[in-house]
Amino acid sequence: MMLLTPDKEEESFEVKEYDVGIIGLGPAGLTSAIYTSRAGLSVVVIGRDYGGQMGLALEIENYPGFENISGMELTDRMKNQAEKFGAKIVFAEVDDIYRKEDKRFLIKTDMGEYLVKALILATGGRHRELNVPGEKEFIGRGVSYCATCDASFFKEKTVVVVGSGDAAATGTLALSDVGAKKIYWVSRSDYMKCEKIYLERAAQRDNIEILYKKQVSEIKGTNTVEEIVFNDGTTLKADGIFAEIGNIPNTELAVKLGVELEDNLIKIDDECRTNIEGVFAAGDVTSKIKNPLSRQVTTSVGLATIAAISTADYLQARYTIQE
Repeated sequence: MMLLTPDKEEESFEVKEYDVGIIGLGPAGLTSAIYTSRAGLSVVVIGRDYGGQMGLALEIENYPGFENISGMELTDRMKNQAEKFGAKIVFAEVDDIYRKEDKRFLIKTDMGEYLVKALILATGGRHRELNVPGEKEFIGRGVSYCATCDASFFKEKTVVVVGSGDAAATGTLALSDVGAKKIYWVSRSDYMKCEKIYLERAAQRDNIEILYKKQVSEIKGTNTVEEIVFNDGTTLKADGIFAEIGNIPNTELAVKLGVELEDNLIKIDDECRTNIEGVFAAGDVTSKIKNPLSRQVTTSVGLATIAAISTADYLQARYTIQE
């Protein structure tokens, strides 16, 4: 493959220059880094949330090639592979991005500034949290945000699922399918918003109990989750709790750039291009992953591969190529 002429050594510039700037240190960002750097492009990957939501997973059993691996170990493997091909990993908060007159992008961070010819937004999303005492303490130790992902770890255990939508419903049924001892499906209102068929199926399961007008106020335990406290003063003994109350896409930087959104997600075409020339996007933050159940490491990695290849094609077409 014909490659772009590398920029000068970054140490000689006050503003460091690269071919590609990738925002996000989750599976989409790191996969994009592997492919673009392997193509011979100079790449900087910037982010503060190492591993993204994948990094929070205590165990992952559905990533091809690994029967069982922690989210952090998989993150480390992806990072090391990207660095092997020359990608620069920067742990920093991105404060702003704007496009210069020459159509390059200036990325401003709390650790310095980076000038890039193309941009891949892999900012992912964040699970909507319960925001109660004990929640952050027990993430990965009984607190989870994806019942369908982690159901298998709660066989013969008692769990609480919080949420009234389809994600909560399918998660509750998944926990029942794997043999959870008892599932308390909790809604803060007096109804469930999910499809009626899910409620009908749940009603047929002996290990599912639906609780209405319940709101979690605290999560207690020692090393792992042991008890759930509700705002009415009642408690439940439980080995885990799943907060299935929605996902918040990290689109703030995209909005600043003027990137078009669709359903509050970055709108991309089949080649992962946005409406702005030179800006691509991949992973959970994109319009290609609207179904909450499709927010998997594998789908993020797949889109990141397309985004990286499209980015390399764009740079080859736009800039002068030398042998």
